[in-house]
Amino acid sequence: MLKRRLLLPAFTLGILLTAGCKHQVTNQIRIGITPGPAEEILEAIKPELAQSGVELKIISFTDYVQPNLALAGHDLDANLYQNVPYLEQFDHDHGTSFAVLAKVYVPLMAIYSGKTKSLNVLPDGARVSLPNDPVNQSRALHLLASNGLLTLKVGFDGHASLADVTASPYHLQLIELDAAQLPRSRQDVDLAVINANFALDAGLNPVTDSLARESVDSQYANVLVADNAHATDPNIQKLAAALRSETARSFIQGHYKGAVLPAA
Repeated sequence: MLKRRLLLPAFTLGILLTAGCKHQVTNQIRIGITPGPAEEILEAIKPELAQSGVELKIISFTDYVQPNLALAGHDLDANLYQNVPYLEQFDHDHGTSFAVLAKVYVPLMAIYSGKTKSLNVLPDGARVSLPNDPVNQSRALHLLASNGLLTLKVGFDGHASLADVTASPYHLQLIELDAAQLPRSRQDVDLAVINANFALDAGLNPVTDSLARESVDSQYANVLVADNAHATDPNIQKLAAALRSETARSFIQGHYKGAVLPAA
């Protein structure tokens, strides 16, 4: 009897330890984001990843440069905030080389009102704020051009800059700002061209609040990025699969209702 009494607690403890460790998170991925959909999408897939033993540590940045610098400096394992044209420009400018692992979502860029509430009543010399990074500035200029607010040079390679603006019926004053500053700039300008992640973070929805927006076939999907040395890491691959899963797609479609789209 004494032997059974001694063994029973030890046996019971073993069951409890085994049960407690069944879904224990054993691997952590440090992933960089900018404010907006990326964080919410990652939060939505956290439980699925935890079941496979992967923990996400989400680190937020307020500009488009730092998440890539942190990845290059090995302070991050991956990031999710940029599209491929932006990444290619960053690699060219900084001598980096990162791997694209998955297309995840498309945040629609849109034109929002500032002091002027309609595109039809713009004053001459209207002030328009737009992103200062090359890729998002090009998107903004094409969006303004498609709405008849300016004309771009014929025959250039498609990556527009302020130097490619040849005419504007309203003689627009184009004001370049860091993308994170654009929502706050609306009080000082007539119009602001803002990417969806920063717009949503400021309580603006490109479907319901904008004056004009990109079409649903926008090619600027935000992608999961890692450095080449860790691109084949099993945990990073699990993250990529989770971001392309039906869980992620359903969350994007249901939560954003067209303001952000699952990538094709």
